[in-house]
Amino acid sequence: MKGLASLPVILLLSWSALAGPLELSISGGPAATSLNDINTAILVFNTLITHLNETLAVIPGVSGHVDPLAPMISGIALRASERYWVADWIAFSGRFEYSRLATSTRGQYQGAETSTIDVSAALHNLSVLVGSRVEFLDVGLRLSGDVAVGYFYTTFDHAVVFEIPSEYPDAISGVPPQGEGRHAGGTLGLEVGLSMSYPVADGLSIEALLAYRSATIPVLADAAGQSLDLDGNGAPESATLDGLSVQVGFSLAIDLSLDGEKGE
Repeated sequence: MKGLASLPVILLLSWSALAGPLELSISGGPAATSLNDINTAILVFNTLITHLNETLAVIPGVSGHVDPLAPMISGIALRASERYWVADWIAFSGRFEYSRLATSTRGQYQGAETSTIDVSAALHNLSVLVGSRVEFLDVGLRLSGDVAVGYFYTTFDHAVVFEIPSEYPDAISGVPPQGEGRHAGGTLGLEVGLSMSYPVADGLSIEALLAYRSATIPVLADAAGQSLDLDGNGAPESATLDGLSVQVGFSLAIDLSLDGEKGE
């Protein structure tokens, strides 16, 4: 019993002897994401909307206009990180990241009846990554490089109403399917980046980060297992998450060593 009672003390002393500075950081900023297939589908929507606007504008008794959808390229990203410095220049890191992109449009054509076009889409991505940070310059302003791998999980919510006015003169093909749904999927990916940090108080720094991610989710599926086919052409859309993010935030260093040295 005495040996068992001393075990937690031994473990605590061992941890304290090995422990170094722990750094916590929170940041956020704009993010760009390619979303190649999804933006190609949005281009199909916009081609039809532009054609309807131009055609219906010269038909007597019909009024109305629908704005094209903005491509899903830019959004917002947030990051919460934890880094454990094993030496003055290198740290192991783990972090959560969240990003969101969205687009929408809504308009009506007034003729013999009201025809509505109402399209919205939003992509949410949550990433869990582990990696390392290497500091290669410290002249007051500290410059570091990051590399991490992890899992990217994405959900894509969409709702489509696409009504063609009865006054439209010809049969029209390629109209996107109507309805709403949520599709999701995940994949492993890579992220690399550069960071600059500047201490403003003991243990507190402000930092700026530039990061590039590379990950592609081949298929987004709904609860029934149906793949995302936003434009209805029979070819499922993948989610290409490649892109850049620029973030600004702050970090807080916590010294876990018994001697109280910073190790920075």
